[in-house]
Amino acid sequence: MEQRGSAVIRQIVIVVVAIAILGAAMMVKSKLGERPAAKKRSAKTSAAKTVQVFQAENKTIQTKVPLYGRLAAFEKTELYSEVSGMLVKSSQPFRAGTRFKSGTVLLQLDAKEQALNLQAQRSALLTSITQMMPDLKTDFSESLEQWDNYRNNLDLKAKTPELPTPKSDREKDYVTLRNIYNQFYNIKSLEERLGKYIIRAPFSGEITESFINTGSFIRAGQKIGTLMNTSNYELEASIPLKDMQYVKIGDKVKLSSEDIGGEWTGRIHRIGNTIDTKTQTVKLYIKVNGKNLRENMFLTGTIEADMIADVIEVPRRLLVNNEAVYTIKDSTLSLKTVQLVKLSENTALIQGVPNGSSILQERFTGAYDGMKVQVAN
Repeated sequence: MEQRGSAVIRQIVIVVVAIAILGAAMMVKSKLGERPAAKKRSAKTSAAKTVQVFQAENKTIQTKVPLYGRLAAFEKTELYSEVSGMLVKSSQPFRAGTRFKSGTVLLQLDAKEQALNLQAQRSALLTSITQMMPDLKTDFSESLEQWDNYRNNLDLKAKTPELPTPKSDREKDYVTLRNIYNQFYNIKSLEERLGKYIIRAPFSGEITESFINTGSFIRAGQKIGTLMNTSNYELEASIPLKDMQYVKIGDKVKLSSEDIGGEWTGRIHRIGNTIDTKTQTVKLYIKVNGKNLRENMFLTGTIEADMIADVIEVPRRLLVNNEAVYTIKDSTLSLKTVQLVKLSENTALIQGVPNGSSILQERFTGAYDGMKVQVAN
């Protein structure tokens, strides 16, 4: 019985071992069968990447420098009264938004009293000249005619003409002693002051501020308003110091607004000489005029600056460390070192790539020098 039991156990062990050997053989066969497929996939993965290229063409390109700034009136003046008086009502109200042409009356103060005083002074001068006529006839007969003509033409309500020129030092001393010159220059001073009772527009423009009302009393030195020229404006903008080498006075600037339609053309007429310590920028002042422009309006623009010869303009994203680009030769990527001439927000001007060279149009992850690629037709 014991021998029979041992034989059964051996048979069971043999069966188990046989099954294990058979299973191992089947696994090995399965692995061997998968190897060609793996090789096939590997061969497919290693296929050359298809890329797009463009041909290098060196040419002369106009430099463009972007800018952004705010408009200010080129001519703007604060108006003050130099004399005192009651404001006279006029046909055009002195109010913000009212427009005046150059030379027209902005406002007028009551000057009747001053005008009468001036006439009295002219009358006193006429009296003094008349009183010295007998002596002139006796001692300075050669000058009698010119003084007589002056006396006859002296209008008490018109601007006083210049006095006759003495024909000798003796005559000049005589006229001086008669107080003629003192009276004459007092009159000229009053005439000058009387002219200040009327304030005229120094240029065509618009009242932007008004601090007076019709019928109010104006005091000497009082600020009465602000006049602004609405035809000429100045845009103050800043550009990086590195772009100053391309910019000069007289360069044309194309301007536009993000808020309203339209395009304006200006020119640089001043360049600041101070560098902002924080931003390392320089101020430019651009003169511009045109329809729909307003003070304090923000504008963006581009300076049409100097021409640069023998450069290629490429998208900035193609640069590798700002010093190289990928070119393709014999279906192989080649990292070509270039000279960076100018870097803009989206593009770059470079030198060092011969005409006709194929430049990689789009960089991709994993690109390296010597990599095999296939150029798309």
